[in-house]
Amino acid sequence: MTLLSRDAERTQLDGALAACMRGDTGIVLVEGAVGCGKSALLRHCADAAHRHGAATVRAAYPDCATDLTTAVGDIPERTPVVVCLDDIDQADAASLGRLTAWVRTTSHTARAGGLLLVLTTADAPSRDAGLDTELLKHPAYTRIRIGLLDRTATAALVRQHTGTPAARAVADGLHRISGGNPLLLRALLSEPGHVPEPGGPFSRAVLTCLERCGAAAPRLARALAALGDSATTERIASVLRMTPTEAARTLTALRATGLALGDRLRHAATAAAVLDGMDPTEREELHRRVARVLHASRAEAAVIADSLRACGGIDDSDESGSSCSSCSSCSSCSSDNCGSSGSDWVVPVLREAAQQAMAVDEPERAAACLQLAHASCATAADEHARGEIMLQLAALTRRLSPAAAEQHLEEPLAALRAGRLGAATAGHLARLLVAQGRIEEGAEALSRTTGTDALRELFALPPGGSHPTPPGGEHLSPCAALWTHPGHQDDAKDAERFLDGAPAAQGTHEALAQAVRTLIHTDQPRRAAEWCRRLQEKAARHRAPGLRATYGTLHAEALLRLGDLAGAEREASTAIRAVAGRGGHFRSAPVAVLVMALTNMGRYDEAARHLEPLVPERTLATVHALPLLRARGQYFLATHRAEAALGEFLDLGRLARRWDLDRPRQHPWRTDAAEALLRLGRHQEATALIAEQLALPDATGARLRGVALRLRAATEVPRERTRLLTRAVAELRGSGDRLELAPPPPDRSSTTPRPEWNSSGVATAPADVTSAVSGRTAPSSS
Repeated sequence: MTLLSRDAERTQLDGALAACMRGDTGIVLVEGAVGCGKSALLRHCADAAHRHGAATVRAAYPDCATDLTTAVGDIPERTPVVVCLDDIDQADAASLGRLTAWVRTTSHTARAGGLLLVLTTADAPSRDAGLDTELLKHPAYTRIRIGLLDRTATAALVRQHTGTPAARAVADGLHRISGGNPLLLRALLSEPGHVPEPGGPFSRAVLTCLERCGAAAPRLARALAALGDSATTERIASVLRMTPTEAARTLTALRATGLALGDRLRHAATAAAVLDGMDPTEREELHRRVARVLHASRAEAAVIADSLRACGGIDDSDESGSSCSSCSSCSSCSSDNCGSSGSDWVVPVLREAAQQAMAVDEPERAAACLQLAHASCATAADEHARGEIMLQLAALTRRLSPAAAEQHLEEPLAALRAGRLGAATAGHLARLLVAQGRIEEGAEALSRTTGTDALRELFALPPGGSHPTPPGGEHLSPCAALWTHPGHQDDAKDAERFLDGAPAAQGTHEALAQAVRTLIHTDQPRRAAEWCRRLQEKAARHRAPGLRATYGTLHAEALLRLGDLAGAEREASTAIRAVAGRGGHFRSAPVAVLVMALTNMGRYDEAARHLEPLVPERTLATVHALPLLRARGQYFLATHRAEAALGEFLDLGRLARRWDLDRPRQHPWRTDAAEALLRLGRHQEATALIAEQLALPDATGARLRGVALRLRAATEVPRERTRLLTRAVAELRGSGDRLELAPPPPDRSSTTPRPEWNSSGVATAPADVTSAVSGRTAPSSS
C-alpha cells in the first residue's frame, strides 16, 4: 500500500536502512498516535530490507518475549539484520527490560553485516525510563514523528480507496469526521455512503483507538462525550475524579489521534460510539455525575437538563450524591455551591430549561424537560409544583398533541376537586380546560379563582359586546366566550384588527382562533380563509401539528361556507392526519367538517365511514361535540332519516344552551331541526322553531335570514312561497354562502337533479336559483 504524505519519514527510514547495508548499527523510533500509520511505515521498512537482501526479525508485543540476542545470533555475521518491533508501548515490564538490555548491548558491540532496530510506539508509551535513556544514549538513534493526514493527503487516500478523485466538499467532510487519522478514515470509507452507522466500522475503529491509547483514554473520552460542548479541563477532571493535569495529559493524547478537537470530541458520531459502547447502568451513572458537576460549576439550565434527561433524573437516594466529585480538583467548586448533595435543584433546573427551549422554538425538548421535572417531584411537598408542571405540559403539548394535553389536565383537575390547588393555579387550569373545549370543567375551575375576568385576561380576547348570562352561569359565560363571537355589530372589524396586530405566540393562539371563528360566523368566510392560510404556514414552520390542525379545521369550515367542497375536504383531511392518533376530542372538529363536505357532495358511504367510529360518550363533554352533532344530523337528513336527524339537532341545542353557546350564527340548530320537522310533515313545530330563532338578538346577518326565509317558504301557499324564496335568494347571495344557493346533493331515492359542481369541486349557482333553493326542503302539503 502506498504511504500517503509520508515522504520525509520514508526518506529517513531509507537512509537508516542504507547505513545498515553498509555495516552500521542504528536505531529508529517511529512515534505517533494510534491509527496514524506507524505499522504501515514499519512494513515499508521490512519490505525494503527484504528487497535489499537483509534478514528481518519481526515481532509485536506482547509476543516479544523472544531473546533478541539469540534470534539475531542465529543469522550469519556478515548478513545485514533489520529488527522490526511494533507497539512497544503495549509491552509488559519483563519484555521492556530485555529490550533495554539488548539496546545497551548493541551500543557497545558492532556487527559486521550491520544492524538496524526499528521500533514503533504510541504518543503516550507505557515504557520505563530506562529504555528511553538507552535510546537517547545510542550514537545512531533517530526519532521519527508521524502525525495526522492533512486535507490534501485525506483527498489522496480517498482517491486511492475509491479509484476516483473525491470532490473537495466530500474530502473535507471526511477529514472533519476522522481528523485525518488513517485508521478512522479507512473505517469511514467502508461505511455505506461514508456515513457512520451505530456499531459500524467507524464506531469499532473509535473504540480500538481508545483501547490502545492507555487506560485513562476511554474514561476521558466518555466524560467528553457526556459533557459535549460544555467540556472544560476542570469539568472533565471533576467528573473523572482526577487532577486537571492528569486530564490535560490524556486529552492531549486524544487530540493526537484525531478523536478530540480542543476540549471536545471531534464529531457527534465519535461521541455516539463512545457512549454506545458503555454498559447502560454505567452510562446513566456517568450522566448523573456530569449533571452534578455542571450544576456545581453553574452551567446553563438547558445544558444541565440534557444530562438529567440522559440519566433519567437524580434523587437523594443516588449514591453519586453522597460526596462531591468536584471538591478535590475543581476550582469552581466550593462547599457553598457544590450541589452534589441533595436534589432540590433538579426540578427548578428542568423547568428553567423548558422555558429556554420554548424561547428557541423547541417544543419537543421543552416537553421532555417538563415530563422529567414532573417525575422528579417525589414527595407530598412537591404536589403544588407537580400541578403547575402538568399545566405547563398541557399548554405546551397542545400544539403537538391535543390528546396528550387532555391527559395532562386530569391530575390537576383531581387536585382542584380535592381542594389542593391554589387560586392562581386554578385560573391557569380553567384557561387550559376551556382551550380544550371543556367548558363546564373550565367554569368549575374558574369558580375557585379570584374573579371572572381571569379568562379574558388570560386569553387576550379582542374587545366586543357581551351577551346575557344565564342563571347560575357567572363562571360559565366567560368560559363560553372563547368558543363564540362577542355578538357585537363590529365583531368582524374587531376580529380583523386583532388578527392584524396580534403575534402568533404561545399565549395568543386561542384568541386568534376565536377571531377567525368570528369572521366565519359574521359572513366573512373568504377573509377567514385568507387568515387561516397565513396561520397554518406559521404553525408548520414552528413544527406544531396541533395548532396547524386547529387552523386547518377553521380553514375547512370557511371553504365549506364558500361552497368549495373539495377544498373543505382537503383541509379537513389534512387536519385529521396532522393529529392522527393524538387528536383526542379535538379530532371531532375536522371530522365534522369533512362529513359535511362529503355529505353535500353526495358521497354518503364515505361520510358514514368517518362517523361510525366517533361514538365515545366523553366527546359530548366538549364543544367539539356541537359541529359533530350537526354533521351527523345533516348526514341523516340527506339519507332520508329525518327522525334521527331531528334527534341530533335537538341534542345540539340542549348542549348549546347548557354551555351558553346558543348562537344561531354559529349553531343554527333551530333551522336545522325545522328542516327535519318539515321532512316529517310537522309544519307547525317547524314554524315555531323558525320564529323562535328569528326572535333571538343574535339572529342577524344575511345568511341566517336567507335560510329562515327558505324554510318558511315551505310552509306557505305557492304565491307567498315564491315571494319568500326570492327574498331568500337575495339574502343568500349577499352572504356569499354558495353552498346554500346550490341545489341539494342527490340521494339514493330522490329524483332531485344532481347539483352543478365545477371541475375543482366548487359549488356553482345554477341558472334557476329559486328552484334550487326551494328544492332543499320538502314541499308543503298545501
